[in-house]
Amino acid sequence: MLKAFIKSIRHQMMIVALFLLLFLVIFFLFNLPFNAFFLGMAIILFIMIIFWLIQLSGFQEAVSLKEEVADLEDELQRVKNEQAAYQVNVENYFLTWVHQMKTPITASKLLLERNEDNVVNRVRQEIIQIDNYTSLALSYLKLMNQETDMSFSKVTINDLVKPLIMKYSIQFIDQKTNIHYTRCEDEVLTDVQWCTIMIEQILNNALKYARGKDIWITFNNENQVLSIRDNGVGISKADLPKIFDKGYSGYNGRLHQHSSGIGLFIVKHISAHLHHKVEVSSTLNEGTTFDIHFPENN
Repeated sequence: MLKAFIKSIRHQMMIVALFLLLFLVIFFLFNLPFNAFFLGMAIILFIMIIFWLIQLSGFQEAVSLKEEVADLEDELQRVKNEQAAYQVNVENYFLTWVHQMKTPITASKLLLERNEDNVVNRVRQEIIQIDNYTSLALSYLKLMNQETDMSFSKVTINDLVKPLIMKYSIQFIDQKTNIHYTRCEDEVLTDVQWCTIMIEQILNNALKYARGKDIWITFNNENQVLSIRDNGVGISKADLPKIFDKGYSGYNGRLHQHSSGIGLFIVKHISAHLHHKVEVSSTLNEGTTFDIHFPENN
């Protein structure tokens, strides 16, 4: 900064030097006492040094202000970029969401127009899908908000799991999918709302790909791990590393039009917010297991 300041007052220093040189020539030509010249030169330099020190203070403030303005401009650009990315993400998601919502709505209309057996239960299933997609949309918007709060409390495994089993009981019965769950009163520390959404998406995923087969829900109290296992179609090794990516549905998802590739993406983000690690293991045509790790030190 000092070099930049000296460069900015270079012309002033040259003018002062020229004036001093001019006075020196006059004193020399007229044979005037040089003591007066040196005294005058000292006074001029003293005044100029004070003047330059004042200028230096203003120069530092100007440089600091310029740097602050540059930082604010960078921050503004960053916020604009984040806002643009947020808008693109929301638009892309809701385009997918609207497309997914059309499927259960259209199916419900067709079922109501037909005079077939078990119409009420089948319409209820479609309504549950609509409810699930709506919850996904709200959860997605909340997760996009970095200020989303988490409220941790102790809750039993049964309070987390049983309401979901009851919610999807129609699907279990209609699809002839067997659910294996033993009431568990062990407690875990979590945010009930967000953890329920996470478990629901995993359970809903199991229902899609284990249709007519079995789903097991177990809890290991020693390791604080909740496992949701099925013996459905499984996940290929190529798809497994990507299943938590937004919009990625893989080969199985392409076979099932209900797959939006958003559910497991939300599971990943909720697990990161809650610090509940989620692990998945799967073998194609044999089944899939999702493990949710709760904090061991409650």
